[in-house]
Amino acid sequence: MRVIVFVLRGCPVGCLGPYGNEWVATPNLDQFAAEAVVFDRHIADCPGPDAAGRAWLTGHHQIPPLDPGTPSPGAEPLLLPALRTAGVRTTIVRANHPDTDAPAPFYAGWDEVFDARPRPDDNSPLDTLVRSFPSLLDRLGTVPRWLIWVETDRLLPPWDVLQDVFEAYVEDIDEEEGAPEKENHDEDEDEVEDEDEDEVEEDEPVDEEPVTEEADSDGLVPPFADPPTGPFDKSDLAAWEWLHQTFAAVVTTLDAELGRLFDELRPRGLDQTAAWVVTSDLGYPLGEHGQVGLHRPWLHEELVHIPLLVRLPGAVEAGRRVSGFSQPADLCPTLLDLFGTGPPAGQGGGHSLLPLTRGDLEPVRTAACSGLELNGIAEWAVRTDGWAFLLPGAQPEGDPPRAPLLFEKPDDRWEVNDLGPSRAETAEELAELLRRCVAAGR
Repeated sequence: MRVIVFVLRGCPVGCLGPYGNEWVATPNLDQFAAEAVVFDRHIADCPGPDAAGRAWLTGHHQIPPLDPGTPSPGAEPLLLPALRTAGVRTTIVRANHPDTDAPAPFYAGWDEVFDARPRPDDNSPLDTLVRSFPSLLDRLGTVPRWLIWVETDRLLPPWDVLQDVFEAYVEDIDEEEGAPEKENHDEDEDEVEDEDEDEVEEDEPVDEEPVTEEADSDGLVPPFADPPTGPFDKSDLAAWEWLHQTFAAVVTTLDAELGRLFDELRPRGLDQTAAWVVTSDLGYPLGEHGQVGLHRPWLHEELVHIPLLVRLPGAVEAGRRVSGFSQPADLCPTLLDLFGTGPPAGQGGGHSLLPLTRGDLEPVRTAACSGLELNGIAEWAVRTDGWAFLLPGAQPEGDPPRAPLLFEKPDDRWEVNDLGPSRAETAEELAELLRRCVAAGR
């Protein structure tokens, strides 16, 4: 068995065709998904890059404890030692800028750390990866069992954006062929107006000039290539469109670059003999709830709902969709299962997802919990078949208050209509479920 994992840091499901997006072009990932098993509800337990790395390597959830002073979850790396014992060669490919590197321990257990970092003279941040990828595959050609783990920060700003791709999205918006706000807000205007009295005021910018597009000397509107992390005025539709057009252009360019990598796998027969996986650590917030980037730990859909696509050798089970909840800690036991091994008894909190790829109808969990500490504050959330419940911690001085939030699922996909005030009993039941899940470390 051979396995290749593509980690697209910062990739939300809302920008991908396999998860329902109809206006961002991702033909290569669409084809990938058509040949793969799509996990529809893959939820980050702790949507931060460092925590995701720990979950992947240990198979343990990384949700911070609810009680102050309780030690954070910890576990020894499990994946790489188990693969080494099983005779699997492991290579991590760093196709990211050094400032987005994981902590040093993340790289310690790999047999090889292969640098394909962006170079200043490249036309794209992934040019070096595209150039060097064939030689890496050739070098491993005679190795019977290997894991290649490719990480890219292509979707994290500052973005390298092709002007012509960006302009194509600007033209689409001008022609009203799919405005981004419709993709992100599927509630009608009356519903949104009705919730104004109950909706918690979020972190809006104060006394700031509105963000506006400015044409350059040639009359071209440049992409919004480096949006500042922090509050975002989501009522500024011009800035909203500018931001989302830019991100769409980056996603489409990344998709084309991934297509070139996929094209290197097929001639070597790796479409028949290897499993391919696409996933992410978190979704990069783009103003959906009043912030850009990791500014506040608001565990809304755009941050915690991440892709997981698993293409089995020979595209077995192509087109299957798994509706049950999965989480990053599941990737460790799933990879071990693909290689025919498993974690030592009693170790790891994740579950192998391989049975689900083959049609096992029993879900591995009935709810997915998340938690994140960021900039001195924390928030926790639990998602079930019918609800998403968000439990904020203490807010920093100067921030607007943030009460517990309750959203009906799947109807309120983008979580704009808080039902907490009218469904207090449901909110309390979910709060208790959340406490039990976090205490159990799952």
